[in-house]
Amino acid sequence: MKRKIIRILLFILGGLLGLLLLYKLYLNYRPEIELLLHFDHHNEQVLVNMVRSHGIEDLAFLFLLNAICVAIPGLSNGIFCVLNGILYGPAIGFLVNWISDILGQLILMELLQKLYDMKKMTSSKIFKFLTSLKYPMIGLTLGYLIPFIPSATVSYVNIMINKNNRKKQIFPIVIGVVPFAYLYAYGGDSILHLDKRRLIEAVIWVVAVALFALAILLALKLIKRRTKKA
Repeated sequence: MKRKIIRILLFILGGLLGLLLLYKLYLNYRPEIELLLHFDHHNEQVLVNMVRSHGIEDLAFLFLLNAICVAIPGLSNGIFCVLNGILYGPAIGFLVNWISDILGQLILMELLQKLYDMKKMTSSKIFKFLTSLKYPMIGLTLGYLIPFIPSATVSYVNIMINKNNRKKQIFPIVIGVVPFAYLYAYGGDSILHLDKRRLIEAVIWVVAVALFALAILLALKLIKRRTKKA
């Protein structure tokens, strides 16, 4: 019961902190928002220059927002990953997304061990699926890649497979979060430039990468079954 109360308080605190940071960003970017609401193509470059003229403070806010949303189960960081692409472009946006994702996942693993009943997670279908694969490290990497798989479950499997080995725990995270860290940033940059072609391209890539990763997971499962029968 004590753990449950702490989890609820942590969720509420993380949500409130996220809202406060988001409100701070809104105040900082209010002139740009007003310009966007009255947008025409003649002031596109003015808007881009205004949006990307902000300093390290706003970047730090978004870094924290992204890490918080990754670290607390139930929160989603997708909107902030896209926002990083809008504010800082595909290159810097990707780096902010990638590094904050890694930090958030490491914090999440610590929280899982301290605040959750780890035994309950073994009943999860995703846990059973990932631990049944022939190559669990590949499965973990793909698990971090697919956005609709809860990262808390993937992180729990990571803890179980790579007990007390921080290097092995970090490896699938570092690789797995790369594709969407970039695609979200690329999509955000496309939104700022109102480039429909690039935006549609980003959405197609998001779906394609997720489906490709899911197909590999299913193939690994099939390989394991055939190996057992042989």
